[in-house]
Amino acid sequence: MRGHHGTRQAGVSLIEVVVALFVLSIGMLGMAGLQMASLRANQSSYERSAAVLGAYTMIDRLRADVAAAQAGSYNIEFADDACDAPEGSSFADTQLAAWFGDLRTSVGPSACGAVSCTGGIAGSCVVSVRWDDSRARGASDQVFQIEARL
Repeated sequence: MRGHHGTRQAGVSLIEVVVALFVLSIGMLGMAGLQMASLRANQSSYERSAAVLGAYTMIDRLRADVAAAQAGSYNIEFADDACDAPEGSSFADTQLAAWFGDLRTSVGPSACGAVSCTGGIAGSCVVSVRWDDSRARGASDQVFQIEARL
């Protein structure tokens, strides 16, 4: 007969398995949180890049119609409550309406634009794009602004 004094435990106890699963689940939750933060930052970066591209697109549109830009036909300011594109039929109004549509498509439905051109031969234009960046834990209103000579 054999005694029980010389036997060793074989296998893994249930407590060790539960502790290992607990440690693994904490690590997986950390990785999931990191993935979510990465996706938010990526979305914010994409929107900022789209806003920059949209502002440069408007500068190109202004350069295509320098006389009207220097005369102030493209000037439009941010509205506090709503951001509606102009509804006129002039070339400047149709270009602004198309630009607003492009901004909302690429940056998001909250995107809005503003243009302020000064007259004269050496006149310059300031183009601004505003959008809501609260999904990325940033400030709710982000503004990109660029000034260019025509």
